[in-house]
Amino acid sequence: MAEFTQEQYQEFFDEFEKAYKEYENKVKERRARGIHDYNVFDVLETKEVKHSKFIASLLDPKGLHYQGDLFLNKFIEVCGIDDFGLDTLNSQVYREYENIDIYITDGDKHIIIENKIWDAKDQDKQIYRYIETIKKENSSLDNDGILVLYLTPNFDKTPSQKSLNGFKVKDGFLEKDNDKIRYKPIYCNHILEWLNKVKIEIVNLTDLNAIITQYEKAVKNLINKGEKMENEKVKEQIKKNYELCSAIYDNFESAKINLLNELFSKVCKTLEERKKTDEKLKEWEIKFHEITEITKNTTFFSAKLNGYNEKNHDGNYIYYCIESQNKYNNIFFGLVRSNEEMDELNNDCFQDIVKESDYCKSWNKTKWWACYYEKFSNADDLILDYLSNEEKFISEIRYDLEKLKDVLEKLNKKLIEQ
Repeated sequence: MAEFTQEQYQEFFDEFEKAYKEYENKVKERRARGIHDYNVFDVLETKEVKHSKFIASLLDPKGLHYQGDLFLNKFIEVCGIDDFGLDTLNSQVYREYENIDIYITDGDKHIIIENKIWDAKDQDKQIYRYIETIKKENSSLDNDGILVLYLTPNFDKTPSQKSLNGFKVKDGFLEKDNDKIRYKPIYCNHILEWLNKVKIEIVNLTDLNAIITQYEKAVKNLINKGEKMENEKVKEQIKKNYELCSAIYDNFESAKINLLNELFSKVCKTLEERKKTDEKLKEWEIKFHEITEITKNTTFFSAKLNGYNEKNHDGNYIYYCIESQNKYNNIFFGLVRSNEEMDELNNDCFQDIVKESDYCKSWNKTKWWACYYEKFSNADDLILDYLSNEEKFISEIRYDLEKLKDVLEKLNKKLIEQ
């Protein structure tokens, strides 16, 4: 690959910045005209809950949409289950019936919809339990009367063996011993096709059409099919300077890592300086962890209370941490347990202590995280947040430490008592 001079890099970045600003101005114009990805479903509730609630509300023949079984019929048509024989006009639709995300029944036929639209993990014996629940409540029911629909974003996810508990997916059925339950995977594309068919039917019902269009946007955003404006000028710049762009790309990851190391080093130095005057920070041992690559469980920053370390309490204590997690490398802030080989922190008293602090909404019953919240979707977002307002970023970490001092002391004492 050719070597590039400083002047060549500078000329490229100047042209690239000009092209990007032009693109941003066009995006602003579109937003001003109402062409954007904003929708009410992305700000009301999170994850599967909002999707299951809204889908169930449309499917319900007795729902407040006053369209009878129109939406349910269109759903059955799109999913290709017309031959199942559900009496749509006399069907009941339930949300969270015995933990089933969406349950549809006419009394004789039973449809279980397991919603994994947000890529949530399967629970132990989850689908197996749902099937058993329906069977127990309908003693004369044969296997032909049950249908399981497994809703996921795309085509690459199937129920785990943990969830199926012995059932095997084979030729459109879940099979186990003498049981053979009808099964079909459905995807966000099915939901989008269904919504489109529904909108055609209710084209004159402005309010209902607008609400469904809003939900349609939420689903499209979920699978990256939202309204996007192609940045042709930026693409042209990349095509015209492809070799130079490739050289920049080769250095981008290492530059990102260097920047993360620099910023967290500065965060630590700033907090260490503030410890001199801030009583609530004085008892914290603060550390930044130099990184060489960003993967799952990459720790950027940690802070523990004085007196808790690897040399006492069998190396078992809880501390504050900023870390990348899961396959997407989302960035989480929260409390972490030093020794993941110990028993799970599932005691109610631990949860009560965390709830008192009003710090985290999530309590994780695992050996590793005690409680946490997702702060950034990736390291790039973290860096941009820091660069846009360095003082605010450091202040938020400082606020976490000040707020968590007492709760962490209680958690560690309770851990020692166990």
